[in-house]
Amino acid sequence: MYRPIRYFALFFALLFSSMPAFSGSAAENLNRLLSELSSFSADFEQLVLDNSGSRMQAANGHVELQRPGMFRWRTQDPFPQLLVSDGKQLWLYDEDLEQVTVKDVDNRLGNTPALLLSGDISDLEQNFVISGPSEGKEGVYRLVPKDENSLFVVMRIMFSGGIPVEMQLEDNLGQQTSVAFQNSQFNPDLEPSIFTFTVPDGVDVIGE
Repeated sequence: MYRPIRYFALFFALLFSSMPAFSGSAAENLNRLLSELSSFSADFEQLVLDNSGSRMQAANGHVELQRPGMFRWRTQDPFPQLLVSDGKQLWLYDEDLEQVTVKDVDNRLGNTPALLLSGDISDLEQNFVISGPSEGKEGVYRLVPKDENSLFVVMRIMFSGGIPVEMQLEDNLGQQTSVAFQNSQFNPDLEPSIFTFTVPDGVDVIGE
């Protein structure tokens, strides 16, 4: 089963890492908007479409994020799944499989949008074309990888009032994924304990 929510969780969480100023007005404004969010909490609805526009999957859940790089992303339906990161390790808990995969955050992101958006500024400028509003707190930012072998062809982040309201990703197979955020909280106080994970009894653990 195709589960693109993992890409969004990693990508969105690492956008909360400290980001240096980009060159170019659109990228500078995107950086400004993201830097104003030190924490974030929201419900989300996810929709996946195939290359013909037919629905492949719908899901919903809740996300909490804290700068830098900590997040808790729970998908409730149709597949219960929890992703938790303390900024150093990432736990992926598939409840239906009774399995936890533990990964090192620094080493597991080589082929995901997360690394490209949280890495060194020279890599970002080399690999992405960033377009969008050069000022204000409204609008859509479009990120296009320059590498034709990238896992995705375009990514979009939509802001309203300075808060992310939707993310979209189109991969190189023509599949489109959107995640819409609802009931969002801007810079809420979050308990640090929610960004650690205790493996339940009887669950298999896989390390990479």
